[in-house]
Amino acid sequence: MAGTMAGTFGLTAPGMQIGTAALAPATGISLVAPRLSQMPRISVAMCVYNGEPYLPGQLDSLLAQQDVELEVVIVDDCSTDGSLALLHQYAARDSRIRVHANETNLGHLRSFEKCMALCAHDLIAPCDQDDLWHPRKLIILAEAIGDADMAYCNSAYIDEQGRPLGRSISDDLKHMHAGRDPLPYCFQNTVSGHALLVRRAVYDAALPFPAKLYHDWWLAMRAAAGKGVVYVDAPLVQFRRHCEAYSPLGKEKEACRDRASKNRKWLEQMLYVFEQFGQTQWPSSTLGREWVQAFHGGTERRLRHTRPRSGPSRPSMAPWSGPRWLAAMRCYARCKRKIRRAQGEPVLKTSLFR
Repeated sequence: MAGTMAGTFGLTAPGMQIGTAALAPATGISLVAPRLSQMPRISVAMCVYNGEPYLPGQLDSLLAQQDVELEVVIVDDCSTDGSLALLHQYAARDSRIRVHANETNLGHLRSFEKCMALCAHDLIAPCDQDDLWHPRKLIILAEAIGDADMAYCNSAYIDEQGRPLGRSISDDLKHMHAGRDPLPYCFQNTVSGHALLVRRAVYDAALPFPAKLYHDWWLAMRAAAGKGVVYVDAPLVQFRRHCEAYSPLGKEKEACRDRASKNRKWLEQMLYVFEQFGQTQWPSSTLGREWVQAFHGGTERRLRHTRPRSGPSRPSMAPWSGPRWLAAMRCYARCKRKIRRAQGEPVLKTSLFR
């Protein structure tokens, strides 16, 4: 099974260094016996809304996870198709599945917050309704997390019919963050919910969740502000892309989302993210408050105090690789450019984060 699925997911098995360098990216995966002395206990937190066509494939891939003690907690958000009946059929056949039906529609963000609260184990893996997981996804991430607060992997895009699209999330995002600095995640989140494994303690510390921000974005910021984030450079998820999917990643830009006011949208997103971050008492939150001051008004005078300084305390850590001073300079220049463009763009007609 593992060998077959490895071919399906386009993986090789060159043996990953796991549990030893928790804050550095990990490359390659192991498709052999797990290295952990005890089988990890993991809760999968799955939210469903009208996902009937895709649920059998995803549920089968969850129940096929190897070398972990698994529970699958599912919240149905008032589906109007046959999703809930299908979920109950699976739960009747497999005691690892627990199904909860919302009495009212809570929406994507609140449903995930509720679902993770219902999880019993100390490691939680959020799950979308329409993807496919490699059978060793969870054990690989459990081995990789080490002493860190979160581990996440790459994902390969498939279309609505499940056909490979020939690219992955890392192809679009270019630089996948890892480590213990939350600021890169404020500027650009590279952690997808379907690809992460997080400690329950991080979820608890991240409460209350912001009303508008993706749960994976907020959890990544909290984990990076704590014991750090590990990135596993392997596509352990087949990530289905279609216009009805919640996340905009990997979608055809013109077909699935409005590209008008893109700089204004970026600016308003940054304001919201840094406002939420600045209200916490997490490490570097004071820099979040400085960025809020800089973004408000969008004037060059307000941006001057964010100009990169020497030393490790510089506030502008951008989503680019290379020397820290160069990344900071590029971040400063990019923010100036986008703010100027945003001032001439119309009011947003789309939701803030979709």
